[in-house]
Amino acid sequence: MSTGSKEAARAYRERAIEGAGPARLVRLMLEGALRAIDRAAGADARDPRSCFLAELTRADDIVSELALAIDPQHAPELARQTAALYDFANARLRTAIARREAAPAAEARQVLARLHDAWRRLDEGQA
Repeated sequence: MSTGSKEAARAYRERAIEGAGPARLVRLMLEGALRAIDRAAGADARDPRSCFLAELTRADDIVSELALAIDPQHAPELARQTAALYDFANARLRTAIARREAAPAAEARQVLARLHDAWRRLDEGQA
């Protein structure tokens, strides 16, 4: 990708984020976590030069930020359940990092993909 193309892509992403509502932002963050897990899955977990640890750490950071952003004021039970799902995903990602194993990250991915689908439906007005 040329420098001009990279700049155009970056500007497009920035505009998409700046005008996004809360559901879209959560959806975009979940997409980032899913992409990071997918990139890690394609890397050699045992090779210290691979992107495995960096990508799973990126996914873990995103999920942590999502968990911190939960506001239980309007729907405390939903907030509690969502926080529990984020906690599970974080725990599985951290296990994958500590053990250098892809299987726990795949478990986190399943949960995050379901959350992404729910947020996608909300974002598109289908929920």
